[in-house]
Amino acid sequence: MQIRDVKFYILEGPPRSRHVSSRGRGTMEKVPPGLSGLFTHSSGFRSQGPEGIEYREEATRPTYSSMLRLVTDGGVDAFTTFGSGFHQDDLAWEARGFKATLAPLLVGVDAFDREYIWQRLWYAQRFFYTGRGIVDMVDTMLWDLASRHARSPLHKLLGGCRERVPAYRNIGGGTIDELVADAVKAKAEGYKGCKDHSYRGVKGNIELAKALRAAVGDDFLLLHDPVESYTCDEAIKVGRALERLNYVWMEEPLQDFDLVGLQKLCDALDLPILAMEWAGSMGGQPYNASAFLALGATDIVRQRGIGITGQMKLAHLAEGFGVDVHGGNPHVILAIRNDPLFEAVPGKIPPRTAALTFQGRPVVEDGYLSIACGDDPVEAPDWDEIEGRALEII
Repeated sequence: MQIRDVKFYILEGPPRSRHVSSRGRGTMEKVPPGLSGLFTHSSGFRSQGPEGIEYREEATRPTYSSMLRLVTDGGVDAFTTFGSGFHQDDLAWEARGFKATLAPLLVGVDAFDREYIWQRLWYAQRFFYTGRGIVDMVDTMLWDLASRHARSPLHKLLGGCRERVPAYRNIGGGTIDELVADAVKAKAEGYKGCKDHSYRGVKGNIELAKALRAAVGDDFLLLHDPVESYTCDEAIKVGRALERLNYVWMEEPLQDFDLVGLQKLCDALDLPILAMEWAGSMGGQPYNASAFLALGATDIVRQRGIGITGQMKLAHLAEGFGVDVHGGNPHVILAIRNDPLFEAVPGKIPPRTAALTFQGRPVVEDGYLSIACGDDPVEAPDWDEIEGRALEII
């Protein structure tokens, strides 16, 4: 099934007004008590006041979007939303840039040769300065095409290992009492555990951990994510406290660039350390995980493999070291054995509906992630209709 053409459709969207505000975002402050010299996001340890800077455009203006279509000779095309904004010309020039530099890497190639395409686009990151987004987008498009062509959910095409996996939920709140209340709520909702993002420093986070364990009992999974707000010595102190409280892991306690500190931390604690969320997001995954694994600088690898193909590569690399990954695409999670938990973000996983296609949709029920599948076909876009209303076809 060869890719015969690359097309962009510039479409008009609903009018919107522009708005930007600092409210609710907090600011950067020293990690309490301010002795380490590290800075963190203030919303992780204090309630935010109403003060802030806000700009709002009262009038609405037209919006535009661009749709990317990889046309094949097999009757099934790959497609995705490529961009959106307030300026039609900018979207059109982004499309022309793709057509000039990246489309020649795709046209004439078999759409099922995903590894070949992934490798070409991987190196295009360096030589065309594309960043990881293009690789991720095109690879995901091609896996979606394969799923629709095979009339099978993606996790089955990837190998199929499990039908469900336990799910935990992130909790929020500006105070320890609010975080504890949200954890109790998460347990009542059926989740198997919860994770905090608290930046209160050593004393405050140990206090929170004790309060959480007392509130939810011993059978509820607890995870701590301080997001780079500790020194190595501080992380060891907190980690030993979390070990006594039977925590599952501590996530991103140090900057990912601190390989020596992470190695020292992993050696000092029995509590697993999860790292590589930030370094992995920059485009080096799956390959930059090998150094962390070889040096023992992480116990769990944050799943940041580029595209579905990259996520499978990273999972298999970690498996070879006897290490888990965490945070992948739901289909990837169910296709491998070494991603132990699903991180649920409220509002991101839609509820089950009566109409389900053979591709399936992730659902979280009774504290478990699964892929709910049905018999309905996947409806392809009406390309005649889209071409008829497109402002520009590139």
